[in-house]
Amino acid sequence: MTSLRFAVLCVFLGPSSCQINCVPETVDETKFSVNVTELIRVESIDCIEIPHKVTFPQDKVAAPYKKMLFQGDPSNVVDKKVVYEADSDKEDSFRIKYLPCGEYDYGFKLEWGCNQTYTFPKRVHISVLPIATKPTVLVPPLTEESSELTCSVPNPCSQGLRVYWKWTKADGRATVLSDYRYGRFDQLIFGYRYSLRINPTAQHHNTNITCAAEYDNDRTETTVTLHVKFKPKISNDSHCLVKGELLVCVCISGGNPLPPISWPSENLTAFSVTSVRTAQTVRSTFTMPASEYRNATVKCASSNERGLAETSIIIHNSGESAEPNSRRKGMDSALPWIAGLCFSLNLVFITALIFLIRQRRNNTQKQQSEEINTYMSLKKADVEEEYSVMSAKPKRSPRV
Repeated sequence: MTSLRFAVLCVFLGPSSCQINCVPETVDETKFSVNVTELIRVESIDCIEIPHKVTFPQDKVAAPYKKMLFQGDPSNVVDKKVVYEADSDKEDSFRIKYLPCGEYDYGFKLEWGCNQTYTFPKRVHISVLPIATKPTVLVPPLTEESSELTCSVPNPCSQGLRVYWKWTKADGRATVLSDYRYGRFDQLIFGYRYSLRINPTAQHHNTNITCAAEYDNDRTETTVTLHVKFKPKISNDSHCLVKGELLVCVCISGGNPLPPISWPSENLTAFSVTSVRTAQTVRSTFTMPASEYRNATVKCASSNERGLAETSIIIHNSGESAEPNSRRKGMDSALPWIAGLCFSLNLVFITALIFLIRQRRNNTQKQQSEEINTYMSLKKADVEEEYSVMSAKPKRSPRV
């Protein structure tokens, strides 16, 4: 009844009149305590739970009261709860999200009554460490068939998440194959498994593929090396060449598992075979007397558990080029020289032709000039002789 009268009085007299008796009381600090872990270590994607239990004199701290969590300075309150039942033995917890890597200090304080507060001296030190958990990548046995790779990433507390696959080729260049940003709905329904479907080839063998997860404050990734089983393929650089009295054939094949090479041996007795293996390539050399081999081609075969490859290699004489790639490269390198030589020869030929034409024209003109001069000189001589034999007859004087 007294409280009701006090409330009615506050309405009529105004808030300022009611705050006259609002004087903070002196409290016994020995009766206030907080039970909490003083050092907490978490990873950057974890939610930070601060379990605690506060103790206080219930006859002084009346419900409802506020329990607050602050960072650093008591005025920097980051979270608070209103408690409507005064129970000093009840365990509770504060939860913190989105803390970057670093060191942080937090504390507790109570607020009740007429702006009455108490700050607990004990502090909680939180150390946020870089994420150490890596994605888990599952790769099935790879052949030249469509396969699915799976990546399970660490579960974030409540953060944005981007997951992507990156393929690093043999030359070191990286290509992003798939990129996806998870929403909260995706995380709840599908979890944190991310799949990638690829069609493996020989180019994927011994290359790296990476599953990366990027969070708001950190990132993590896992890289695995792909191992692809593929059938043999015989290189175009394989060739056969007769060198003097010997037939020498070289067959080059690539595959995984490493494919051994076989040569024809029917009715052959004097021959030798040597092989060199590097990575997924086999280079086999077949040698025998040329006079004992009657065919125009030599058959080379290579096989492993994935399949068989065969080819017939044409036999060339030592004067011929047995390696198409080398011949092509030699022709390509000689083309500029051949073009330059042809241009020079054409230029010399045209210059000589022009010179000969002009010289012949000059000779013709000179000859014609000499003939004209000769003709004129002959004609002149005839004219002079004709006039010399003709003379005027003397007039006879009239006879008297």
